Amino acid sequence: MYAAAEADFFAGMQIPAFKKLAYTGPWWEYFSFAIVFYYIAITGYSNSIEAKISFKINLLQDKKATLLLPPVSYNKGNNFIEEAELIEIDIEESKKENINNSHLFASEWRPKILQLIHTEKIYEDAELSLTQMAKQLQTNPSILSKAINQGFDMSFNDFINQYRIEAVKEKLIAGEQKTQTLLGIAYDCGFNSKATFNRAFKKATRQSPKDWIKQQIIK
Repeated sequence: MYAAAEADFFAGMQIPAFKKLAYTGPWWEYFSFAIVFYYIAITGYSNSIEAKISFKINLLQDKKATLLLPPVSYNKGNNFIEEAELIEIDIEESKKENINNSHLFASEWRPKILQLIHTEKIYEDAELSLTQMAKQLQTNPSILSKAINQGFDMSFNDFINQYRIEAVKEKLIAGEQKTQTLLGIAYDCGFNSKATFNRAFKKATRQSPKDWIKQQIIK
């Protein structure tokens, strides 16, 4: 069987396509190269050095950005031309401008809101909504909501409820709980349910209304 296989091998070597394949040669050169290659690889892996410098890609490192404006069409002579313009903006300056605009926006609306609250006491209306308050200030709900968020750092509900809570506390300090129920006082100050009142009061004072009253009496 071995002789037949060997005969087939040498017969195959007579085919022109296989004559170019060298099955013998300087094998020791390839073997030596393999040993050196694996030695370098293993040595490099075992002596690897941990990088101590963090690499951080900052695409906005130059703090500038280029914007492509929409194309503008115009007539030049008898030709119709459409051109787009590239502009470069400073990102840091843009951020500062937005912050300044926010401060200006808040400072413009803050006194208007406070005047309405203190003069009209609109928080006493249990049905008061953002839309109703916006109408009184002759603006829209979106602008008013933004003004309250930026000017007072709270939502519309929390902003109104804090005035209702302060009104309740003033009545409790004055002793009105002796002549009417606590829930009645809450209703007078603008709350429309016991659950809403208790939740808002605890959020503002971190105490239940009854605990707060006890603490005030002890003082």
